[in-house]
Amino acid sequence: MSRPFVPILLGTEVGVYGMARAFWEAYGVKSYAYGTFPLTPTRHSKFIEQRCDEGFAEPERFVEILNRDADTFGDAIPLVIPCGDDYSLLLSAHKNELDPRLVAITSDAGVLDELNDKSRFYALCERAGVPYPRAVTISGLDDIPDELPFPFPVAVKPTDAASYREHEFEGQKKAFIIEDRPMLEETVRRVYAAGYDAQLVIQDFVPGDDSNMRTMNGYVRQDGSVALLALGRPILEDPEPMRIGNYVAIISYGDEELYATVEQLLSHIHYFGYFNLDMKYDSRDGSYKLLDFNPRQGRSSFFVTLAGNNLARFVVEDVVEGKKGPAVHADNRYLWVGMSRLIVRHYTPEGDGRDEALQLMREGKVGTTLFGAHDNNPKRLYYMGRLWASYFRDFRRFFGHRELEG
Repeated sequence: MSRPFVPILLGTEVGVYGMARAFWEAYGVKSYAYGTFPLTPTRHSKFIEQRCDEGFAEPERFVEILNRDADTFGDAIPLVIPCGDDYSLLLSAHKNELDPRLVAITSDAGVLDELNDKSRFYALCERAGVPYPRAVTISGLDDIPDELPFPFPVAVKPTDAASYREHEFEGQKKAFIIEDRPMLEETVRRVYAAGYDAQLVIQDFVPGDDSNMRTMNGYVRQDGSVALLALGRPILEDPEPMRIGNYVAIISYGDEELYATVEQLLSHIHYFGYFNLDMKYDSRDGSYKLLDFNPRQGRSSFFVTLAGNNLARFVVEDVVEGKKGPAVHADNRYLWVGMSRLIVRHYTPEGDGRDEALQLMREGKVGTTLFGAHDNNPKRLYYMGRLWASYFRDFRRFFGHRELEG
């Protein structure tokens, strides 16, 4: 019989709820959600205890709180799992300062630094022979080349997402799609005028809508072997400016060629833990270009659990039970929605993705992260209802408007 364990989830947003729900459904265990603020998705849940401190994202306080609480878990193995980019980096950088009873589910800091930096990540893709979009990095307006090595439109993204979020400005978005050089120069000017001082990536924009995107979640064991690869086809994205790139409808499926591509990438790094990556089909050459690698499971990763591969099981089988085995290549088809089905029906573009989504709805093969686990505290249902309603307002306001405004 394996030892008892307790999930320590870093963050309080929807991705944390999804992981906590996975642990509850697989093992009936309660999770502890640590963060700086008690966000709505993890409040008033029967299987989550929030432990929030406004200084938790500061390294010294982060280490102090986790080490202090190590005594409260008795003989259970505390599995410390980051559920956001910032917490992933924080845990990786300071895991050696934690109480040895705390098991940090993360790679070493050097590995995560390479994956987090867009320019270094694309260099890794080059070494691994994995397709990625052409890009240039700049440190200011004067660094923009007179002639870009690819045509407009282009995508512009920060290399340091955490720093970028800290420096707000009018028209700020998670990423920009830029149609011409004047718009490019104005966007770069605004970003650096706000105080952001890291690099920006100007990237060849892979043409096509959300139906060309793919997202993959996975888990790599402590010994470096791949335990899980699970693919999804996003059919609708969130249009709210600072949430662009967040998916709100995904159809799970399998593709052995894409799984082989990701295994090839993973063979070039010493990775451990959950991961999420995004790629996009490029009709110009027939390849899928890797866009991002996130050192944690995706906020929409509950689609993996809904489709029959409970995410929580993989870390427990690896760290607690010591089980090995061949990698699971998920291939079940299921529809995950992060908002009301009415939004998915109304806003998903016409095409085979929408057709399949509607068919899966008719078959009952549809679910969401926040509802469905009999987590029915009246306060929770009230706040979840308000959150659900806010998405209707956001889609009416922002859908179809991704250019720089103002």
